[in-house]
Amino acid sequence: MNQLNWYRLDPIDVLLFRDARPFQPGEGSWAKSIFPPLPITVFQALRSLCAPYTERRHDLEFLGPFFIDLHNQVWVATPKDLICIGNHNADKADINDIADPAKVKRLARIQPAPKDDPAWMYLCHPLSCKLRPIVEPTLGNNEQLQGRPQPLMRLDALALYLQGKLDQLSAKDHFHGVPWSRQVLPHIYLEEQRRTVREDGGYFTEVANRLEPGWGFVAGINVPNLEGVVRIGGEGHQAQVYALKTNPLAVLEPFYGQGAETLAYVLTPGLAQVVEEAPIYGLYPWEWRDQLVGVVGDRPLLAGGLSTVTRRSGQIQLGYSAQRAYVTAGTLYHFEAPPHPHPQQLLSGVAAKARPTFEKLHYGQLLWGSA
Repeated sequence: MNQLNWYRLDPIDVLLFRDARPFQPGEGSWAKSIFPPLPITVFQALRSLCAPYTERRHDLEFLGPFFIDLHNQVWVATPKDLICIGNHNADKADINDIADPAKVKRLARIQPAPKDDPAWMYLCHPLSCKLRPIVEPTLGNNEQLQGRPQPLMRLDALALYLQGKLDQLSAKDHFHGVPWSRQVLPHIYLEEQRRTVREDGGYFTEVANRLEPGWGFVAGINVPNLEGVVRIGGEGHQAQVYALKTNPLAVLEPFYGQGAETLAYVLTPGLAQVVEEAPIYGLYPWEWRDQLVGVVGDRPLLAGGLSTVTRRSGQIQLGYSAQRAYVTAGTLYHFEAPPHPHPQQLLSGVAAKARPTFEKLHYGQLLWGSA
């Protein structure tokens, strides 16, 4: 990723990245937002600063977006397998609750059950006997679960995680809650020359997101010297673009897969086709069934569908894009043995025509570490 130039995008207003659900203005219609946005959205925003914008370029590469704070510190999705352990005398919390950092004694991983554990030997996945249940770690004396850490992890902490140095992670210093709030935007269209709401599509509501002061996005693209204001997302919302002098993701260079690593972390949303030769997407690809022993993830991110396309002539037409279920960032894959070679991206089931685009935008970028 050394060839990328890195930029910070600071929103000027609220942001709206509409999700994949069908939307038709009318009474009771809500348009919700995907947040953070998919790579293609921020890529197109930065590409709009390239001159000329209408030029068809096939050499552009992109990585991002990630969150960045006031001090230019990058934050990424917390690995889904991390849980917090506290002292037994503290108030007990559910495993899905966000833990109070003050009550966290250490961090641990939920992992695939031991292969020869009699308690789990008869419980297996119906399509892959190698895929084991994910179980909680063994607790010490006077310990209990305190829930999960905050949903964002500092980039240097992710490097420690991938090295297996969980004892150096701090629930107080290395994690952060979501740095945005939701903002409901009602839209009302009135009848011409009347003070009544239009009967056909006269009312609908959008749910946008507003980043906290000092927070923005960071992304890399192999185009130098970009600067200015770009439109990003729907409804004409904008962001200011600033160039960064250094690579804020340089700490991740050792984790793109080299040798004996058996743990894969999903850095950006990816695609996993679960049925061979069928456009059905899920948590892990069918090609990995003989190698995987465990998966820890979350519900898929739905994106795509009906949209509008502005032609070069200026005419606006309806456009259709494939609706896919993306594997979310922070998903973990445990392999029985180191794959050779290490997959660099999670892009199962992407058509050959579209694959170069997904590869250049680094969808499903994988980082490799020690389990």
